[in-house]
Amino acid sequence: MKKVYLTFIVVLLSPFACLAQYTIYKLENKIGIERALIGNNGNQLINIMANDRGAATSLAASFLHVGKQIKYTSTGNTSRFTTEHIDTAFVADGSFPLGINGSIKMHELFIGEWVTAGMPAFITSALTKNKVTVGVLGKMPDAVNGGSLTALAINNGLDEILWINEKNEAVFLSGCDAESDKREVIDDRYAARFKLLSQKSDDYLIQRYLEENKGLGQHFDIIAITGANIIDLDDAGKIKPNSMLLLKDGKIAYVGALNKEMIPTRAHIIDAAGKFLLPGLWNMHAHLFHPEYLKRELLSGVTTVRDMGNEFDLITKLKSIADSTGVPAPHILAAGLLDGDSPNALGATRGSNEAGIKANIKKYHDAGFNQIKIYSYIKKGDFNTIVKEARSYNMDVVGHLPNGYTIGYFIDNGMNSISHIHYFMNNMKFTGGDLTSANKPLIDKLLEKKIYLDPTLNVYALTGDKKVDYYRRFVKLFFDSGVPIVAGTDNEGTVAQEVQNYVKAGLSLLDAIRAATIVPATMMKMNNESGSIEQGKKADILLLNKNPLEDITALNDIDTVIKGQLIFKK
Repeated sequence: MKKVYLTFIVVLLSPFACLAQYTIYKLENKIGIERALIGNNGNQLINIMANDRGAATSLAASFLHVGKQIKYTSTGNTSRFTTEHIDTAFVADGSFPLGINGSIKMHELFIGEWVTAGMPAFITSALTKNKVTVGVLGKMPDAVNGGSLTALAINNGLDEILWINEKNEAVFLSGCDAESDKREVIDDRYAARFKLLSQKSDDYLIQRYLEENKGLGQHFDIIAITGANIIDLDDAGKIKPNSMLLLKDGKIAYVGALNKEMIPTRAHIIDAAGKFLLPGLWNMHAHLFHPEYLKRELLSGVTTVRDMGNEFDLITKLKSIADSTGVPAPHILAAGLLDGDSPNALGATRGSNEAGIKANIKKYHDAGFNQIKIYSYIKKGDFNTIVKEARSYNMDVVGHLPNGYTIGYFIDNGMNSISHIHYFMNNMKFTGGDLTSANKPLIDKLLEKKIYLDPTLNVYALTGDKKVDYYRRFVKLFFDSGVPIVAGTDNEGTVAQEVQNYVKAGLSLLDAIRAATIVPATMMKMNNESGSIEQGKKADILLLNKNPLEDITALNDIDTVIKGQLIFKK
């Protein structure tokens, strides 16, 4: 690092050095800055500093010309949980070391190389050797420098939108960071244009998703599934062999014994002999920060998602397209995010005074949100106002245990569901060796108030958390005591993996599957229309190659996903 700092001083002393500054946002909330020092010789020094929900992150990168080569280093945080340490050299011959550190200046340099190379369809990554594609999307007037701004789509694994001015300077970057969260960076000169650029970037991302995935699923008004083994979740997991499903206009019109005479002549027929049928899975804790996440969920067997906190405009647009018949997307339910006044808060929507709480909950309700999610810096008094206001719209209050409080107050005063099992760690008693007896008052309270738990075991199991075995014990304890569990990933892994974690915790295979189907449908008061394979319910169906009641990993072995009138063949 000393060498980098010495180089920084040399460039700083250059009479032609200049400084570019950008502001970093997460979910439209300012969290940090990026600064780039630019030397007269084309050298660049980049520094990124942020505070993401109380986690201080920093990264230093250098881009230095050494003879015919360019030496690139990058050391520091790429998110709250990830770091990078890069020290490499490359020749600028149509390649570039674009990484995942989120630097808007590095994107600007990448585009410079792309322009020099004649604006080809892709530039090769000097880090991974993968193709990084670039496409021109459109323009808008440049209110700062005159002329126009150009929107580019850059795909280094996931679409990002970069806006450049006529000097090829990067002015706005929209994408997802290394922990899959929505992130924007803007040139401070363009700060007043943030909202416009953010919304237009979302529109382009959605437009590209729809264009690139329009052939992903096949559309049929009538679908007949024949010879299937239907798993009846309401009848102890009983297998109904050689069965038939008739799906009409996105609903289950018939479920029962195979009867080919009932099949209309224009029906699309799926021979499901040897296959096992479940209702589509639910992901009860997701954050749809990018349109591509819709496909990720759908192809993993999820036909209904509860978004647990997002940018208002983005999730509203995604909900709208998901409701369209031919769009490859799961059904989307949404919890509107509220956090308190704190430099560590998440998102831009606050729940910290009565007037603001009322206005924000009304906004969420009127936009079709189902619930209100509280986050880590909500105060007790504001929580009470949130519950009262949400109930006036028949909206449940769900989410985190706010910092500095015990769980009992929120259970007693209107919390309907608690996310993340680790919040129970400091509220559990371990005396006497019998967890059930030691924690009977807490368990009784959870049952009395009909609290649902959204444990997100993937978050701990897939990130190497050493307490994961404790968390699995808690899940088994609460489940055995009658507290309903709903499966959610918090964008870590798949629902199938979350369900497998419940089996590792000691739940039966059937109960683990129910936590991702009928139980969440019941929680959301939608069990009369979804969550099981019954006549009149939504035609959300999962065809598996193996029986998940014999081997829970069968949830990974998907043959076909059906969502309404769309068939997705894996």
